Amino acid sequence: MLRKMEQTKEQLAGKHQALDAFINARQSLLVEYIRLSTNQKTQPTPEELSEFCGQLVDYVCAGHFEIYDYVVAAYEAARGNARTLAERIYPRLKQSAAEALNFHDKYAQVDEDSLLELELDLDLGQLGEMLEERFELEDRLVSAISLLNHLDTGEPA
Repeated sequence: MLRKMEQTKEQLAGKHQALDAFINARQSLLVEYIRLSTNQKTQPTPEELSEFCGQLVDYVCAGHFEIYDYVVAAYEAARGNARTLAERIYPRLKQSAAEALNFHDKYAQVDEDSLLELELDLDLGQLGEMLEERFELEDRLVSAISLLNHLDTGEPA
C-alpha cells in the first residue's frame, strides 16, 4: 500500500491545495494504521486507538467535504465511461465510509478492560482491506473523471 501511495502522491502532488491536503491525510492515516497493526508485542492503548480513530474520521470527512464536491460536479458533467465508472465507484466509497465510521464508533472511546474483550486484530485487518480498496477507488475516480484538469483551474468541473 505504501508503494502505491507514493506513486499517487507523485502523480497528484501540487495540482491543487485541497488534493494535496487529502493525500497527506491519507498518508498519515496509512502510516498510523501500519504502526498499530504491525506491533505484535503490545496492544495499542485506548489513547492511541482514539487518536487513530480521529485521523480515520478526518480522512473520510476530508474526502467527502473537500474533494468530493469537485468529484460530484465533474460527475454531473461526465459522459460515457467516466460517468459509468463513477456510478459504480461512488456507492462503494460511501460503503467504505460507513465501515470506517463503524470502526471509529467501536474503538474511539474504548477503555483498557473493554479493549481486551474486542477483536482488534481482526477489525484492523478488515479495516486495512477496506482502506486499500478505498484508496484504489479514489484514485480511479479521480482519473476517470479527469478531475486534475479541472482542479488546475480552481474551478469545479
